[in-house]
Amino acid sequence: MSEMYVDGMMQGPAGRLSMAEMSRQIKVVATQWGAVDVGISTLASLAGGPPSTDLSYVMDDARAAITFVIPLDDEAIRKYLAKEDRVAHQKDQNVTNTLASGIAAQAASYLEQFGARAKAVMANNVYREGEGVRYVNQFPDISHRYLAVASGLGWFGFSGNVLTPEYGPNVIFATTVTDAPLLADEPLRDEDNYCDDCQACNASCPSGFFRYGTKEKENLTMNGRDFNYAKRRAYARCSYVCAGYNGVHPNGRWSTWSPARFPIPKNDKELKTAYKRAIPAMQERSMPGGGHSTSAMAFGFNGDDLWTSCGNCSLVCHPEREERDRRIKTLHTSGAVVQHEDGRLEAMPGDEAKAFVAAMPPERRRAYEFVEEEELAE
Repeated sequence: MSEMYVDGMMQGPAGRLSMAEMSRQIKVVATQWGAVDVGISTLASLAGGPPSTDLSYVMDDARAAITFVIPLDDEAIRKYLAKEDRVAHQKDQNVTNTLASGIAAQAASYLEQFGARAKAVMANNVYREGEGVRYVNQFPDISHRYLAVASGLGWFGFSGNVLTPEYGPNVIFATTVTDAPLLADEPLRDEDNYCDDCQACNASCPSGFFRYGTKEKENLTMNGRDFNYAKRRAYARCSYVCAGYNGVHPNGRWSTWSPARFPIPKNDKELKTAYKRAIPAMQERSMPGGGHSTSAMAFGFNGDDLWTSCGNCSLVCHPEREERDRRIKTLHTSGAVVQHEDGRLEAMPGDEAKAFVAAMPPERRRAYEFVEEEELAE
């Protein structure tokens, strides 16, 4: 801890503040920068949590973390789910992630001017190094999700997404870690959680990532308090769809924004083989200019940027049950996406989309579904 902290006070070029004053002030300035909510977690409030709650991974002698909430645009989400406009939501994601990360950096600078050590943790696409790190199985430096729940910004839903009281899971988090012993906020009460196991998140997932039909829960403890959410299957199963290797739900009637339809293995052990067959095909597909996200690991692995095609499990969720019902109905009636030769994406009824892909020449169709070698040789 900084030698500048004497009698619970911070002191630097900007002046002198108590920890209580800074705990309040950092929230005030964060809302001025664009956050809609701010929570503080500490070593004590995170005690016993998963490895990605270990603040020392980010900064030695870290004592507290400030997590910021920035909402996504509801109208862009509705059009995305309806297959009317993918790019608007993608651009909103990009801007909101950048804003969240910028607020984290601003907060770090603000704390430093009062004598603290502080470091911003970006909103997304930052992963731990070390043996075993893989493109489809990364772990964050710090889990904004766990910190958000510990600091009273939201609850875990069935899906494991963090549900904020006003915006549900449709927010972006970023965090600033500091050695200043700020004052922790309390978690929200479990009984106020709006998640009623409606299963909209489950019904929006083509991959079968959540364990269907079971009551199995993933349990964790922070500061002696238990939290839980649905157990998941292999994370590579989620990535297979979210990265766009497949978009079509097994019923064939609707899809994500991905035009690919490589089968999703029922057995997690078969995912590695599925990836090996689907990755070369993905590299043959091109997307129209604009509307991409960025991921250094994805670029290093694929030589290309990502583009958002799913995220449905969070996007269909909303604090109001009627809105949730509207969103899942919108998704289920949005059709299945195909890609034209000029790169344009279009949603059409499931049977028409299947016929559209089947009518492609084999050399082009292999970018979207498996084509046997014998058919290519004809």
